[in-house]
Amino acid sequence: MIRFLKFPENLSHLKCIILFNALIFFCSFATKAQTEHRLTGTVIDSLNDVVSGADVFLIADKDTLTSITNTHGRFVFSGFKADRIALLVMSIGFKPYTRSFQFKEGQLNMDLDMVILDLESNLLNEVIINGRDKPIKIKRDTIEYNAAFYQISENDRVEDLLRQLPGIEVDAHGNATTMGKPLQKLRVNGEDFFTSNVKDFISQLPASVVDKVEIINDYGDEANFTGMKTGESQKMLNLVTKSGQNRGTFGNALVSGGTNKRYGLQGNGNLWEGSKQIGFSSSSNNTNNEAGVNTAATAGINYRDKLSNGVTASAAYNYGYNKNISEQLNSTETVTTDGTIFNKSQSASKSADNTHNINFNVQSIANKSYFQASLGGSMALKNRDGDILSKQTGLIRQDLQSESGSNTKTPALNGNFVWARSMEKPGRSMSAGVVISSGVNQVQDDLRNKLSYYNRQNQLVKDSIVNRFIDAENRTNLVTADFRYSEPLSSDNDSLVKRNIDFSYFFSMSKTRNSLYTKVDNSIGNSSVVDSLSSIYSSAFLFQRFAVNYRYQAERLNYSLGLTLQPSQLTGQYKGNETKISHFELNLSPIVNLSYNLSNWDNFAFVYSGSSTAPDFYQLQPVPNISNLQNVIIGNPNLKSSFTHSGNLTYQHTDEQTGSTLQLALNGAVVEDQVVSNVILLKDTLNSLKQETHYENANGAYLIGSMYSYALPFAKNKFNAELRGTFDYINMISYANNDLNTNRNINFSQSLKFRMNQRRLTLTTSATYTYSSNRYSIELLKLRNIETWQFNWSGRAFLNKNFSLNADVSKKINSGYSLAVANPMLINLSLEKILFKNRQGTLSLQAYDLLNQGNNLVRSISDNSITDSQYNQITRYFLVSFNYRLQNFGHKKTK
Repeated sequence: MIRFLKFPENLSHLKCIILFNALIFFCSFATKAQTEHRLTGTVIDSLNDVVSGADVFLIADKDTLTSITNTHGRFVFSGFKADRIALLVMSIGFKPYTRSFQFKEGQLNMDLDMVILDLESNLLNEVIINGRDKPIKIKRDTIEYNAAFYQISENDRVEDLLRQLPGIEVDAHGNATTMGKPLQKLRVNGEDFFTSNVKDFISQLPASVVDKVEIINDYGDEANFTGMKTGESQKMLNLVTKSGQNRGTFGNALVSGGTNKRYGLQGNGNLWEGSKQIGFSSSSNNTNNEAGVNTAATAGINYRDKLSNGVTASAAYNYGYNKNISEQLNSTETVTTDGTIFNKSQSASKSADNTHNINFNVQSIANKSYFQASLGGSMALKNRDGDILSKQTGLIRQDLQSESGSNTKTPALNGNFVWARSMEKPGRSMSAGVVISSGVNQVQDDLRNKLSYYNRQNQLVKDSIVNRFIDAENRTNLVTADFRYSEPLSSDNDSLVKRNIDFSYFFSMSKTRNSLYTKVDNSIGNSSVVDSLSSIYSSAFLFQRFAVNYRYQAERLNYSLGLTLQPSQLTGQYKGNETKISHFELNLSPIVNLSYNLSNWDNFAFVYSGSSTAPDFYQLQPVPNISNLQNVIIGNPNLKSSFTHSGNLTYQHTDEQTGSTLQLALNGAVVEDQVVSNVILLKDTLNSLKQETHYENANGAYLIGSMYSYALPFAKNKFNAELRGTFDYINMISYANNDLNTNRNINFSQSLKFRMNQRRLTLTTSATYTYSSNRYSIELLKLRNIETWQFNWSGRAFLNKNFSLNADVSKKINSGYSLAVANPMLINLSLEKILFKNRQGTLSLQAYDLLNQGNNLVRSISDNSITDSQYNQITRYFLVSFNYRLQNFGHKKTK
């Protein structure tokens, strides 16, 4: 059921349509078709805020052209020949805008600086029409969800709304993903929103102010301005608010305390007046326990406002502190041609991190030009102390006791500048950009090791005590520059079609200087440098990309086809060797970027990209890294850069009647000259074996991945079922004793989720099965498989107007890990009471992991090694929290 408000007859839309058709009739007789024209404009409301997603109609002679305003409220029409035209702009919640225009003799371009829409104020009697909203629309690079189609409760945040949307996942920590990719940028009504921190603001903004949710394949503001979209896109979340809800004051204050010395303090406040945004945040807690026990504190402030028409400036500062106390169990299996090495280790560490980030940004978007400049800096300080006890068995039998302490200092500075310009000829544009960054990573390590050697009869042969002091400094400077130019091609009679030829050039130069000094104390306590374990190594990576492509844009079909030529050169030199290392690579790859909308409900897209990657400095440095005496690492200065070919094919479908959605994705990648490890077994002085890791270039690495999601709402969206799955086949390569080793890795997951959304009761249940298999070519017939079943149930029941009960239950069944692992059942409960007349206060009692069965088990795969890791956690505790939310949206703009 859809509710509309009836207009008085003298102000009805019928008169607008009659007037608009009269303008059309007049224009069709007054046309003087001479040259091609271009019309641009920006649509705003009476409060000077842009209106995105507005429908714009242009009548030029016998042609009717349509457009939709972008996230900046801009629309563009080009290629029409009529001198007299009519314009109609319509958007929900605003009065229609109609006007006719006349191009002067010889005038080619006309810019309507501001098209102002007035809020619809003559809404009177309510009329009820039986019908059904369209839940989802697909518009080129955008999926649009109609928020009115989904159930929200009084205190729901945007993250609660996102959890209902098919194809979008929001985990327990507030991280949002779609099609397997994270939502990396946030905008509201097409404008940058505070710090664009998706995780923070979807937990603060109330769902009630949202009219539409848009998931956009974003190629950046420069690409949006010029139309030249290349490379991989990022997923951007754009929230379109309800009429008049684009300003307000919101924030919250939270105080919590509980058992096991758990506590939490949080406060944030935000003033939002359209383009003017002022926000601050602070927090302190020790309730985040994924890997060890953390104590964290943060503070930040940000400011954004328009300096003048089209010019926006912003500044932000953020501070973070994190203290971690961690105990870890590791079980590692390393496969070699001679056998398997097993390593079980216990470690304990304490670390403290301090980070500072500051950023300034200025952006200008005008009719024909775009400008953006930013400057940022960061400083990270880290102190760490740790103890490790490692027992190595199998092919090599050794014990290692290690104590270490390290101090790390990492200052960095970066700046960028982007400029773009639309030329007089419609469709002709150019842009240029420069990025400069510089960073230093300074590390001081104090390593105290005791290594015990055993013979083949497991008898202790020798103890070796090794103390080392390591000073390392890595300096990296990077400069990138790019230039793009687009030339429109002659168009045919169909003015909705645009054709361009695009030229682009990209330049990147990175220089790295790494110094490593290893010192030991002599018998009288003086330190001296070990020359064989010290070096000064410098490298430079020069990368260029020349590209030309043909770009076609129509109402439903958009594609770019072309070629790139990518030369790269890696050079290096280290002290003590006067011979310079130089490797030149030349790669040729296609440009393919295609999007086809079969309808408003179906979209195909395919993107191919090719990229070159230089080896890391530690992979190049030809000096032993003795941080782990059981596996010494030695770099290879003769490494070449690698090149990755990757492609992604997606299909998205929405059923207009039922609201069901189907999303499919297929991706693949092939890596040429991938940098891989070569684990070599060498005889030591006791006629036993020791490991050394070297690096080589190798071919043969590739992956094929797929995912699907099918969601079906029913019973007026009170219920929703979703079936989701992934399948990945990864061919990983490495060397073991100079023999090529292939690891065929298969990952499969299948999930079924069911959700019920009622006004007083919400329930979500899911069952997920995951399977992972690794088969090594050098150890035939021995598989390493992991299987996991996970069952989740969560619900929220409103006991009355002020009380609600929340429950979260999960059961995991594991098999295949090398560490002993339980099959935990986690039960979390909370009771909430809403306080005060304005209902903005909440008092809650929370109980976590009632059965005290929580554990954290992770598997990682690296070349010819598989590691299972488990951390200490405090999972069972009770917490009492008081939260006060401040939210006032839609108030009038202060003058």
